[in-house]
Amino acid sequence: MASVVNAPPGEGVVSAPGPARSGWTSRAAHVVVIVALLAVPLVSTPQWQAIAVFAAVSAIAALGLHVLTGLAGQVSLGHSAFVAAGGYTAIWLGADKGLPIWLWLPAAGLVSAAVGLLVVPFAARLRGLYLAVVTLAVLFVAEYLWDVWEGVTGGTKGRAAQPTVLFGHDLLDDVIAGPFMLTGDQQFFYLACAVLAVAAIAARNLSRTRTGRGFAAIRDRDLTAGVVGVPVARMKSAAFAVAAGYAGIAGALLVSYQTYAIPDQWDLMLSVEYLAMIIIGGVGSLRGAIAGAVFVTAIPQVVTLIAKVVPGISTTPSAGGGVSVDVLANCLYGLAVVAVLVFEPRGLAGISERVVAAVRRKGRSHA
Repeated sequence: MASVVNAPPGEGVVSAPGPARSGWTSRAAHVVVIVALLAVPLVSTPQWQAIAVFAAVSAIAALGLHVLTGLAGQVSLGHSAFVAAGGYTAIWLGADKGLPIWLWLPAAGLVSAAVGLLVVPFAARLRGLYLAVVTLAVLFVAEYLWDVWEGVTGGTKGRAAQPTVLFGHDLLDDVIAGPFMLTGDQQFFYLACAVLAVAAIAARNLSRTRTGRGFAAIRDRDLTAGVVGVPVARMKSAAFAVAAGYAGIAGALLVSYQTYAIPDQWDLMLSVEYLAMIIIGGVGSLRGAIAGAVFVTAIPQVVTLIAKVVPGISTTPSAGGGVSVDVLANCLYGLAVVAVLVFEPRGLAGISERVVAAVRRKGRSHA
Protein backbone atom coordinates (compact mmCIF):
# COMPACT_ATOMS: atom_id res chain seq x y z
CA MET A 1 0.00 0.00 0.00
CA ALA A 2 1.11 3.53 -0.75
CA SER A 3 2.10 5.65 2.25
CA VAL A 4 2.27 9.40 2.79
CA VAL A 5 5.64 10.71 3.95
CA ASN A 6 6.80 14.16 4.92
CA ALA A 7 7.91 16.10 1.86
CA PRO A 8 8.97 19.65 1.21
CA PRO A 9 6.25 21.99 -0.09
CA GLY A 10 5.60 21.57 -3.79
CA GLU A 11 6.86 17.99 -3.96
CA GLY A 12 3.48 16.44 -3.05
CA VAL A 13 2.92 12.89 -1.89
CA VAL A 14 5.53 10.18 -2.22
CA SER A 15 4.43 6.53 -2.63
CA ALA A 16 6.54 3.76 -1.24
CA PRO A 17 7.91 1.77 -4.20
CA GLY A 18 8.59 -1.44 -2.24
CA PRO A 19 5.56 -3.60 -3.13
CA ALA A 20 5.52 -2.60 -6.78
CA ARG A 21 9.20 -3.25 -7.10
CA SER A 22 8.78 -6.59 -5.33
CA GLY A 23 5.97 -7.58 -7.71
CA TRP A 24 8.03 -6.59 -10.72
CA THR A 25 10.98 -8.59 -9.40
CA SER A 26 8.79 -11.65 -8.91
CA ARG A 27 7.40 -11.43 -12.46
CA ALA A 28 10.89 -10.94 -13.87
CA ALA A 29 12.12 -13.99 -11.95
CA HIS A 30 9.29 -16.10 -13.41
CA VAL A 31 10.16 -14.93 -16.93
CA VAL A 32 13.83 -15.81 -16.38
CA VAL A 33 12.89 -19.30 -15.14
CA ILE A 34 10.61 -19.94 -18.13
CA VAL A 35 13.24 -18.76 -20.62
CA ALA A 36 15.87 -20.91 -18.90
CA LEU A 37 13.63 -24.00 -19.06
CA LEU A 38 13.00 -23.46 -22.75
CA ALA A 39 16.70 -22.98 -23.43
CA VAL A 40 18.09 -25.85 -21.32
CA PRO A 41 17.54 -28.67 -23.86
CA LEU A 42 18.70 -26.50 -26.75
CA VAL A 43 22.12 -25.68 -25.32
CA SER A 44 22.93 -28.91 -23.47
CA THR A 45 24.41 -32.23 -24.54
CA PRO A 46 22.21 -35.31 -25.12
CA GLN A 47 23.35 -36.71 -21.78
CA TRP A 48 22.22 -33.61 -19.91
CA GLN A 49 19.00 -33.51 -21.92
CA ALA A 50 18.15 -36.96 -20.57
CA ILE A 51 18.97 -35.80 -17.03
CA ALA A 52 16.66 -32.81 -17.55
CA VAL A 53 13.81 -35.11 -18.58
CA PHE A 54 14.28 -37.34 -15.53
CA ALA A 55 14.45 -34.26 -13.29
CA ALA A 56 11.18 -32.86 -14.68
CA VAL A 57 9.39 -36.20 -14.27
CA SER A 58 10.80 -36.68 -10.76
CA ALA A 59 9.63 -33.18 -9.85
CA ILE A 60 6.03 -34.21 -10.60
CA ALA A 61 6.30 -37.13 -8.17
CA ALA A 62 8.04 -34.87 -5.63
CA LEU A 63 5.12 -32.44 -5.83
CA GLY A 64 2.88 -35.29 -4.71
CA LEU A 65 5.04 -35.76 -1.61
CA HIS A 66 4.99 -31.99 -1.15
CA VAL A 67 1.20 -32.19 -0.83
CA LEU A 68 1.29 -35.25 1.44
CA THR A 69 4.22 -34.37 3.68
CA GLY A 70 4.73 -30.64 3.27
CA LEU A 71 1.07 -29.60 3.39
CA ALA A 72 -0.65 -32.44 5.28
CA GLY A 73 2.25 -33.57 7.45
CA GLN A 74 1.90 -37.29 6.60
CA VAL A 75 4.97 -39.49 6.08
CA SER A 76 5.17 -42.08 3.31
CA LEU A 77 7.91 -44.53 2.40
CA GLY A 78 5.81 -46.18 -0.30
CA HIS A 79 5.73 -43.40 -2.89
CA SER A 80 7.51 -45.51 -5.49
CA ALA A 81 4.66 -48.05 -5.33
CA PHE A 82 2.24 -45.37 -6.54
CA VAL A 83 4.68 -44.33 -9.26
CA ALA A 84 4.80 -47.96 -10.40
CA ALA A 85 1.00 -48.25 -10.35
CA GLY A 86 0.76 -45.29 -12.71
CA GLY A 87 3.47 -46.66 -14.95
CA TYR A 88 1.87 -50.08 -15.34
CA THR A 89 -1.57 -48.55 -15.83
CA ALA A 90 -0.16 -46.51 -18.71
CA ILE A 91 1.48 -49.61 -20.19
CA TRP A 92 -1.73 -51.62 -19.98
CA LEU A 93 -3.86 -48.87 -21.54
CA GLY A 94 -1.29 -47.51 -23.99
CA ALA A 95 0.73 -50.55 -25.08
CA ASP A 96 -1.87 -53.30 -24.66
CA LYS A 97 -5.10 -51.45 -25.49
CA GLY A 98 -3.63 -48.90 -27.90
CA LEU A 99 -5.24 -45.88 -26.22
CA PRO A 100 -3.75 -42.38 -26.81
CA ILE A 101 -1.86 -40.29 -24.27
CA TRP A 102 -4.96 -38.17 -23.63
CA LEU A 103 -6.46 -41.26 -21.96
CA TRP A 104 -3.62 -43.26 -20.47
CA LEU A 105 -1.88 -40.30 -18.80
CA PRO A 106 -4.84 -39.05 -16.69
CA ALA A 107 -5.97 -42.65 -16.14
CA ALA A 108 -2.58 -43.45 -14.63
CA GLY A 109 -3.11 -40.66 -12.11
CA LEU A 110 -6.64 -41.80 -11.27
CA VAL A 111 -5.69 -45.45 -10.80
CA SER A 112 -2.73 -44.52 -8.59
CA ALA A 113 -5.00 -42.24 -6.57
CA ALA A 114 -7.34 -45.20 -6.05
CA VAL A 115 -4.37 -47.32 -4.94
CA GLY A 116 -3.39 -44.54 -2.55
CA LEU A 117 -6.80 -44.81 -0.93
CA LEU A 118 -5.84 -48.33 0.20
CA VAL A 119 -3.62 -46.68 2.81
CA VAL A 120 -6.51 -44.57 4.11
CA PRO A 121 -7.85 -47.01 6.74
CA PHE A 122 -4.41 -46.94 8.37
CA ALA A 123 -3.68 -43.26 7.71
CA ALA A 124 -6.86 -42.23 9.55
CA ARG A 125 -5.68 -44.00 12.71
CA LEU A 126 -1.88 -43.75 12.60
CA ARG A 127 0.69 -41.01 12.25
CA GLY A 128 4.42 -40.45 12.33
CA LEU A 129 6.66 -43.51 12.44
CA TYR A 130 3.72 -45.95 12.58
CA LEU A 131 2.25 -44.56 9.38
CA ALA A 132 5.67 -44.68 7.70
CA VAL A 133 5.96 -48.39 8.57
CA VAL A 134 2.51 -49.08 7.09
CA THR A 135 3.43 -47.36 3.81
CA LEU A 136 6.66 -49.35 3.80
CA ALA A 137 4.62 -52.53 4.10
CA VAL A 138 2.47 -51.38 1.18
CA LEU A 139 5.65 -50.94 -0.87
CA PHE A 140 6.87 -54.47 -0.07
CA VAL A 141 3.50 -55.96 -1.04
CA ALA A 142 3.57 -53.95 -4.28
CA GLU A 143 7.09 -55.15 -5.10
CA TYR A 144 5.94 -58.76 -4.78
CA LEU A 145 2.90 -58.01 -6.93
CA TRP A 146 5.02 -56.50 -9.72
CA ASP A 147 7.20 -59.63 -9.75
CA VAL A 148 4.35 -62.15 -10.04
CA TRP A 149 1.81 -60.23 -12.15
CA GLU A 150 3.51 -61.13 -15.40
CA GLY A 151 0.49 -60.38 -17.58
CA VAL A 152 0.89 -56.65 -16.92
CA THR A 153 4.42 -56.15 -15.61
CA GLY A 154 6.26 -58.83 -17.58
CA GLY A 155 7.58 -60.29 -14.34
CA THR A 156 11.24 -59.99 -13.43
CA LYS A 157 12.20 -59.53 -17.09
CA GLY A 158 10.10 -56.39 -17.46
CA ARG A 159 8.29 -55.32 -20.58
CA ALA A 160 8.14 -52.65 -23.26
CA ALA A 161 6.16 -49.48 -22.57
CA GLN A 162 3.77 -47.46 -24.68
CA PRO A 163 5.04 -44.75 -27.07
CA THR A 164 4.18 -41.10 -26.43
CA VAL A 165 2.32 -40.13 -29.58
CA LEU A 166 1.00 -36.60 -30.04
CA PHE A 167 -0.91 -35.71 -33.21
CA GLY A 168 0.41 -38.83 -34.91
CA HIS A 169 4.05 -38.17 -34.01
CA ASP A 170 6.15 -40.19 -31.57
CA LEU A 171 7.89 -37.64 -29.35
CA LEU A 172 11.01 -39.78 -29.11
CA ASP A 173 11.54 -39.46 -32.88
CA ASP A 174 13.66 -36.52 -34.01
CA VAL A 175 11.96 -33.70 -35.89
CA ILE A 176 13.78 -31.81 -38.66
CA ALA A 177 12.38 -28.53 -39.96
CA GLY A 178 14.83 -26.89 -42.34
CA PRO A 179 18.03 -26.00 -40.44
CA PHE A 180 16.40 -26.76 -37.08
CA MET A 181 16.09 -30.12 -35.37
CA LEU A 182 14.41 -31.18 -32.15
CA THR A 183 15.63 -34.44 -30.70
CA GLY A 184 13.39 -36.88 -28.89
CA ASP A 185 14.87 -35.84 -25.53
CA GLN A 186 14.13 -32.19 -26.23
CA GLN A 187 10.53 -32.87 -27.23
CA PHE A 188 9.87 -35.08 -24.22
CA PHE A 189 11.41 -32.47 -21.92
CA TYR A 190 8.95 -29.85 -23.14
CA LEU A 191 6.07 -32.28 -22.61
CA ALA A 192 7.26 -33.11 -19.08
CA CYS A 193 7.67 -29.39 -18.29
CA ALA A 194 4.14 -28.69 -19.52
CA VAL A 195 2.73 -31.42 -17.26
CA LEU A 196 4.92 -30.19 -14.40
CA ALA A 197 3.64 -26.63 -14.82
CA VAL A 198 0.02 -27.80 -14.65
CA ALA A 199 0.81 -29.96 -11.61
CA ALA A 200 2.60 -27.09 -9.84
CA ILE A 201 -0.24 -24.63 -10.47
CA ALA A 202 -2.75 -27.19 -9.20
CA ALA A 203 -0.69 -27.82 -6.05
CA ARG A 204 -0.32 -24.09 -5.38
CA ASN A 205 -4.03 -23.47 -5.81
CA LEU A 206 -4.85 -26.49 -3.63
CA SER A 207 -2.91 -24.97 -0.74
CA ARG A 208 -5.17 -21.90 -0.90
CA THR A 209 -8.46 -23.79 -0.75
CA ARG A 210 -10.42 -25.03 2.25
CA THR A 211 -8.90 -28.46 1.67
CA GLY A 212 -5.41 -26.97 1.72
CA ARG A 213 -6.15 -25.17 4.97
CA GLY A 214 -7.46 -28.46 6.35
CA PHE A 215 -4.16 -30.11 5.38
CA ALA A 216 -2.24 -27.38 7.22
CA ALA A 217 -4.38 -27.82 10.33
CA ILE A 218 -3.73 -31.57 10.36
CA ARG A 219 -0.02 -31.00 9.81
CA ASP A 220 0.22 -28.63 12.77
CA ARG A 221 -1.89 -30.76 15.14
CA ASP A 222 -4.45 -33.28 13.96
CA LEU A 223 -6.16 -33.62 17.36
CA THR A 224 -6.73 -29.88 17.55
CA ALA A 225 -7.90 -29.85 13.94
CA GLY A 226 -10.52 -32.46 14.76
CA VAL A 227 -11.73 -30.48 17.74
CA VAL A 228 -12.32 -27.35 15.64
CA GLY A 229 -14.30 -29.29 13.05
CA VAL A 230 -11.77 -30.38 10.44
CA PRO A 231 -12.71 -33.85 9.06
CA VAL A 232 -9.33 -35.41 9.80
CA ALA A 233 -9.97 -38.82 8.23
CA ARG A 234 -11.35 -37.26 5.05
CA MET A 235 -8.44 -34.80 4.78
CA LYS A 236 -5.84 -37.54 5.23
CA SER A 237 -7.63 -39.61 2.58
CA ALA A 238 -7.56 -36.68 0.18
CA ALA A 239 -3.86 -36.06 0.85
CA PHE A 240 -2.90 -39.65 0.05
CA ALA A 241 -5.10 -39.72 -3.04
CA VAL A 242 -3.63 -36.48 -4.43
CA ALA A 243 -0.05 -37.54 -3.69
CA ALA A 244 -0.58 -40.94 -5.30
CA GLY A 245 -2.24 -39.31 -8.32
CA TYR A 246 0.80 -37.10 -8.89
CA ALA A 247 3.04 -40.14 -8.53
CA GLY A 248 0.98 -42.08 -11.06
CA ILE A 249 1.30 -39.37 -13.69
CA ALA A 250 5.06 -39.25 -13.10
CA GLY A 251 5.25 -43.04 -13.45
CA ALA A 252 3.34 -42.98 -16.73
CA LEU A 253 5.71 -40.39 -18.19
CA LEU A 254 8.75 -42.21 -16.83
CA VAL A 255 8.02 -45.58 -18.42
CA SER A 256 7.01 -43.91 -21.67
CA TYR A 257 10.34 -42.08 -21.83
CA GLN A 258 12.36 -45.15 -20.84
CA THR A 259 10.32 -47.27 -23.33
CA TYR A 260 10.43 -50.13 -20.80
CA ALA A 261 9.72 -50.95 -17.16
CA ILE A 262 11.17 -53.53 -14.79
CA PRO A 263 9.92 -54.30 -11.26
CA ASP A 264 13.34 -53.76 -9.69
CA GLN A 265 13.26 -50.03 -10.42
CA TRP A 266 10.32 -49.41 -8.04
CA ASP A 267 12.21 -50.18 -4.84
CA LEU A 268 12.62 -48.54 -1.44
CA MET A 269 15.61 -46.54 -2.64
CA LEU A 270 13.41 -44.69 -5.13
CA SER A 271 10.99 -43.73 -2.34
CA VAL A 272 13.92 -42.50 -0.25
CA GLU A 273 15.11 -40.39 -3.17
CA TYR A 274 11.71 -38.70 -3.42
CA LEU A 275 11.82 -37.95 0.30
CA ALA A 276 15.33 -36.56 -0.12
CA MET A 277 14.06 -34.27 -2.87
CA ILE A 278 11.49 -32.53 -0.69
CA ILE A 279 13.81 -32.39 2.33
CA ILE A 280 16.72 -30.90 0.39
CA GLY A 281 14.41 -28.54 -1.46
CA GLY A 282 12.57 -27.55 1.70
CA VAL A 283 9.57 -29.34 3.24
CA GLY A 284 6.42 -27.35 2.58
CA SER A 285 7.86 -25.38 -0.33
CA LEU A 286 6.50 -26.03 -3.81
CA ARG A 287 9.50 -24.45 -5.52
CA GLY A 288 11.75 -26.33 -3.13
CA ALA A 289 10.27 -29.68 -4.19
CA ILE A 290 11.10 -28.92 -7.81
CA ALA A 291 14.59 -27.65 -6.96
CA GLY A 292 15.24 -30.72 -4.81
CA ALA A 293 14.22 -33.00 -7.67
CA VAL A 294 16.69 -31.28 -9.98
CA PHE A 295 19.42 -31.46 -7.32
CA VAL A 296 19.01 -35.17 -6.53
CA THR A 297 18.60 -36.18 -10.19
CA ALA A 298 21.66 -34.23 -11.34
CA ILE A 299 24.04 -35.44 -8.63
CA PRO A 300 24.99 -38.77 -10.31
CA GLN A 301 25.83 -36.96 -13.54
CA VAL A 302 27.90 -34.36 -11.69
CA VAL A 303 29.77 -37.13 -9.86
CA THR A 304 30.39 -38.87 -13.19
CA LEU A 305 31.98 -35.69 -14.55
CA ILE A 306 34.09 -35.35 -11.41
CA ALA A 307 35.20 -39.00 -11.72
CA LYS A 308 36.94 -38.13 -15.00
CA VAL A 309 39.36 -35.78 -13.24
CA VAL A 310 39.44 -37.02 -9.63
CA PRO A 311 41.19 -40.34 -8.91
CA GLY A 312 39.54 -42.94 -6.72
CA ILE A 313 36.04 -42.67 -8.22
CA SER A 314 34.96 -45.60 -10.38
CA THR A 315 32.39 -45.14 -13.12
CA THR A 316 31.49 -48.86 -13.06
CA PRO A 317 30.24 -50.60 -9.88
CA SER A 318 32.18 -53.78 -10.68
CA ALA A 319 35.55 -52.08 -11.11
CA GLY A 320 38.03 -52.97 -8.40
CA GLY A 321 39.20 -50.18 -6.11
CA GLY A 322 37.70 -46.76 -5.63
CA VAL A 323 34.20 -45.63 -4.82
CA SER A 324 31.52 -46.13 -7.46
CA VAL A 325 29.56 -43.19 -8.82
CA ASP A 326 26.26 -44.54 -7.47
CA VAL A 327 27.61 -45.00 -3.94
CA LEU A 328 29.21 -41.57 -3.89
CA ALA A 329 26.08 -39.93 -5.26
CA ASN A 330 23.97 -41.57 -2.54
CA CYS A 331 26.44 -40.39 0.09
CA LEU A 332 26.38 -36.85 -1.25
CA TYR A 333 22.65 -36.37 -1.16
CA GLY A 334 22.57 -38.17 2.18
CA LEU A 335 25.02 -35.59 3.48
CA ALA A 336 22.90 -32.89 1.86
CA VAL A 337 19.84 -34.10 3.79
CA VAL A 338 21.79 -34.00 7.07
CA ALA A 339 23.18 -30.54 6.29
CA VAL A 340 19.70 -29.23 5.51
CA LEU A 341 18.22 -30.63 8.72
CA VAL A 342 21.04 -29.17 10.82
CA PHE A 343 21.82 -25.83 9.20
CA GLU A 344 18.85 -24.81 7.02
CA PRO A 345 15.59 -26.71 7.68
CA ARG A 346 13.91 -24.76 4.85
CA GLY A 347 16.33 -26.30 2.36
CA LEU A 348 17.15 -24.82 -1.01
CA ALA A 349 14.01 -22.71 -0.86
CA GLY A 350 15.20 -21.08 2.36
CA ILE A 351 18.66 -20.49 0.94
CA SER A 352 17.23 -18.84 -2.17
CA GLU A 353 14.98 -16.61 -0.04
CA ARG A 354 17.97 -15.49 1.98
CA VAL A 355 19.93 -14.69 -1.17
CA VAL A 356 17.03 -12.72 -2.67
CA ALA A 357 16.51 -10.81 0.59
CA ALA A 358 20.21 -9.97 0.74
CA VAL A 359 20.17 -8.71 -2.86
CA ARG A 360 17.12 -6.55 -2.16
CA ARG A 361 18.71 -5.06 0.97
CA LYS A 362 21.83 -4.29 -0.97
CA GLY A 363 19.77 -2.66 -3.74
CA ARG A 364 17.90 -0.47 -1.23
CA SER A 365 21.17 0.59 0.41
CA HIS A 366 22.49 1.83 -2.94
CA ALA A 367 19.21 3.54 -3.87
